[in-house]
Amino acid sequence: MCGCRNEAACQDGIVRRLLILACAVVFLDVTFFSVLTPLLPSYQDDHHLSNAAAGILAGSFAAGALVFAIPAGWLVARIGARRTVVIGLIGIGISSPAFGFAENIVLLDLLRFLQGGAGALMWAGAIAWVVVSAPASRRGEMLGIVIAAAVAGELLGAPLGAIAHAIGTEIVFSTVLLAAAILIFMALGIPGATDVKSQPLAEAWRRVRQSDVPTGVLMLAGPSVAFGLAVVVGPLHMDDLGASPFLIAAAFATGSLIEVIVGPVIGRISDRVGRTLPYLIGVGTMTLAVIGLGLFGLLSLMFGAVMLLAFGAGIAFTPASTLVTDHASAAGVNQGYASGASNLAWGGGQMLGAVGGGALAGISGYLLPCLVTAALLVAVGILARSLGIGPPLVPGQSQEGTIADGR
Repeated sequence: MCGCRNEAACQDGIVRRLLILACAVVFLDVTFFSVLTPLLPSYQDDHHLSNAAAGILAGSFAAGALVFAIPAGWLVARIGARRTVVIGLIGIGISSPAFGFAENIVLLDLLRFLQGGAGALMWAGAIAWVVVSAPASRRGEMLGIVIAAAVAGELLGAPLGAIAHAIGTEIVFSTVLLAAAILIFMALGIPGATDVKSQPLAEAWRRVRQSDVPTGVLMLAGPSVAFGLAVVVGPLHMDDLGASPFLIAAAFATGSLIEVIVGPVIGRISDRVGRTLPYLIGVGTMTLAVIGLGLFGLLSLMFGAVMLLAFGAGIAFTPASTLVTDHASAAGVNQGYASGASNLAWGGGQMLGAVGGGALAGISGYLLPCLVTAALLVAVGILARSLGIGPPLVPGQSQEGTIADGR
């Protein structure tokens, strides 16, 4: 009970505060994921990195998210969403400033890995907390808003990376500590979610194996591979064509602005028409853009390819992410594990795209990894079309097995 005369209005207020917190948490995480994009050529030059080594640095964040994905889901189910978010914020508040001051490439890789692990905790807690609080009929819309906030972080991250190039990474990365402290204070002021039983990992795994959750994870992994490739091949290819860090930042920031606009709209549409059609349109758009990243030899065309990729990602990611939560709810899987599975798909895809794309680019140039990634996108699109990845939940449908209380 919140003590308000109008309980429904009070609950709506809590949900709004929670949505603001979730948006701020993922905004912070993605900002300092994407801040490296315009800095990558500089790190490559300063540390004499090959394309493969640059891919490892770019992919270390995603690797951390991948390794911590399932533990993050387990932690949500075990201690609650709020505590998981707070632990993640503490982690990123420590590792990000340390990254800004680090000068050894091994230490830089390790700190990016820890940032990604902290981000996995933040995402798992924040997304699960929102999903259990959102009406089923608005789940796509609300997740679209959160994803749009993450993309807004990407929008800020690229220019912030260019600023860090000019004034120093120490100053820019140190701001994370203050931001994390503010968000921890906000999280502690929001009441926990309803008292839903936690779920052992063995039971969750049994339910996942008997459900369509793996299909949703696969649909999310495909676009994630393409995005991981883009944040390595895009800036390195543009740098080879003579682009400055500010021009690279402008390209990715413009693309992020497109995603911010597209994400919530697609979320509302997918709540009405289902997840399949928007997903297929997004994957098809990303396929064309990825080919362009490897094929084009003009900066203007590369700029356009980055924007087209962002447009497709904005269409594809929201229905794919929502699909995982839909299938998890239908199967009675704790939403903490569902968020962990989404992080697994995102982190695994990003790492494969960044590291694999960087390694292939170093061997054969930029076109081959882009063609391989385009073929993967076509494959997951065909699979999604053949399986029919399902309509949204209808109002009143059970949300059994959601997260433990927010604590």
